[in-house]
Amino acid sequence: MDRASGDKGNRRGNRVLLLARLLAVGAVGLVAAAVALRLGGAAPPSHPHSWFIAVVYCLLGERVVAHAQRNPVGWCLLATGVSGALAAGATVLPDQRWLAWVSAWSWWPTYSLLPVVLLLFPTGRPPGRRWWVAVGIAAVGVLLPAVGLGWAAWGDPAEFWHQVFAGTARRGVPVAVAAVGFASFVVAMCAAMASLAVRGWRTPGGAQRRVVWWVLAGSLVFVPALGLELAFGEAWGAWLVAAAAFPVAVVIAIMRYGLYDIELILHRTLLYGFLGVLLIGVYSTVVLITTTRAPTQGNVIATVVVVASLAPLHKVLLRAVNRALYGARSDPYRALVELGRTLAHPMRQHELLPAVVSWVGKGLKLPYVAVHLDLRDSAPSAVHGAETGSTRHSVVLRHQGRKIGLLVAEARARGEVLGRRDVRLLEDMAGQAAPAVHSARMALALREADARFERERREELRRISNDLHDYIGPSVVGIGKQMGVALRTLEPADARARTLIAEALVDLETLTGTVRRVVRNARALDLGPNLTQAVRRRAESIADGLQVQVTPTGRLDDVPPVVGRAAFLIAGEAMLNVVRHANASRCHISLNRTGSGLEVSVVDDGRGLPDELPFGIGLASMKERCKALGGVFSVDQLTPGTRITAHIPFEPS
Repeated sequence: MDRASGDKGNRRGNRVLLLARLLAVGAVGLVAAAVALRLGGAAPPSHPHSWFIAVVYCLLGERVVAHAQRNPVGWCLLATGVSGALAAGATVLPDQRWLAWVSAWSWWPTYSLLPVVLLLFPTGRPPGRRWWVAVGIAAVGVLLPAVGLGWAAWGDPAEFWHQVFAGTARRGVPVAVAAVGFASFVVAMCAAMASLAVRGWRTPGGAQRRVVWWVLAGSLVFVPALGLELAFGEAWGAWLVAAAAFPVAVVIAIMRYGLYDIELILHRTLLYGFLGVLLIGVYSTVVLITTTRAPTQGNVIATVVVVASLAPLHKVLLRAVNRALYGARSDPYRALVELGRTLAHPMRQHELLPAVVSWVGKGLKLPYVAVHLDLRDSAPSAVHGAETGSTRHSVVLRHQGRKIGLLVAEARARGEVLGRRDVRLLEDMAGQAAPAVHSARMALALREADARFERERREELRRISNDLHDYIGPSVVGIGKQMGVALRTLEPADARARTLIAEALVDLETLTGTVRRVVRNARALDLGPNLTQAVRRRAESIADGLQVQVTPTGRLDDVPPVVGRAAFLIAGEAMLNVVRHANASRCHISLNRTGSGLEVSVVDDGRGLPDELPFGIGLASMKERCKALGGVFSVDQLTPGTRITAHIPFEPS
């Protein structure tokens, strides 16, 4: 899978997880609203079974979906919790006809979805292909009773259950539909427990087998508890055992055998659960002290639901406030991972240090961060933000035990200092950024060495050209004049001597021209700060009637000397080829500063190159100069003419 497909899959997974969390938070929020209305006296009493189911199953289902999004077990658990929330929320306003109608049937999925979960637990598939029939029967047991109850209650939903218990409820097709559904539920429940037994028998010995047996035990507890609840109504023990049997079995499986790999989340859930139990005790004690009545079931559960709803909100707000004020300090591991990803992203050498200080400054919400590569130099090599005058903290950057620089950061405000956690995270970031800083330091040292070598080379070239011009050239001219005088003083009879001196004078004249050409070329290689002017001077010296246009594009003053010299020589050699071989009237030279280097292009309108490219006319030397600097050289046939292109890469200073 390529990176784009992986990113698309991650985005889809994040959207699915967001949907699950929105459903869970919405369900718990609906229960909290119902509890608040009941505490305020605006809603009649309702059975706490739906509240418990909504909170417990939504939290459990959300965690399973977060770990295994394609496993239907998590979604069934989440649907059970949402059904409980609908059942609890629909009772708050009994005068509303549509809410009364929802409350007449929405409680049923909190029971009937359990066979579906048991048939698919824990892999998301039944133990065999034939067991899909049982899954279908379980689905019928979920849908038909809900449809039958909703159908029967449609005429008078507010009085529906009173009519049921009085024996005056509507009969006929709705009752038949519901009856078929109830029968399907009973069959599906028996099949679900049988499937767990088969799965436990077939599963090899180990943790997964024990998980199945635990869930089967919870299911066997659920059936009689459900019967007791139907027989005794709001008896605490009956409904609580029926509602908690399966979640308790799953919790034990998670704790003991690592089911779904969500132990850490469960540990935190148990922690807050114990805190909730403690809160119930404190709440009950305060109520008993201040009043003569003990708290009712609804009061206690309402308190727990409100606290359970506020706890995640508190965590989210705390994380947001810490992130806004202190940046990544609240999650140092994530900060280090993100810094590592930033440095692992391909970038140029000159972008490394700005990326480091920018990420540290933004990640920790610091107003000023700087990196000093020279410990003795006060000028920073890269800066984020501006100095505020607040307290500074410096961290030495080390690579393989050697000091390579200094990371300086200012506190967030005047009068403050960086806390212990800030300093520790800053030191960890410095350690992770040290290799990148070392790489930037080596690149800077290489550029400085290249610049120093170039200065020394230019000085040496200037000295040699001056010596040739000031000493050797005049000496050769003087020797020639002396030999001319000697030639004139010879007798006509000395024919042999006159011939030798005349030949020597011709050689001296050639040598004088060579010295002048060497001096001129040496001075031309001393480009100075303006590459464009140097190329234009070279074009004027060799044009010989050829119209030459030199066009610079972009900033050329930061081109490294070695790159500029190679570009100058390539352009000059290409112009010589045009003059000598192309029979052209015009030549256009472009010096284009790109984001990755310098591009030299020479285009003429001549007769072009022959079919077999002759590399004996300077093309080989141009290609070698370009390749020596890691560049790309190409020759293209035009109509008419030829184009020679050389792209020489370099890192900006």
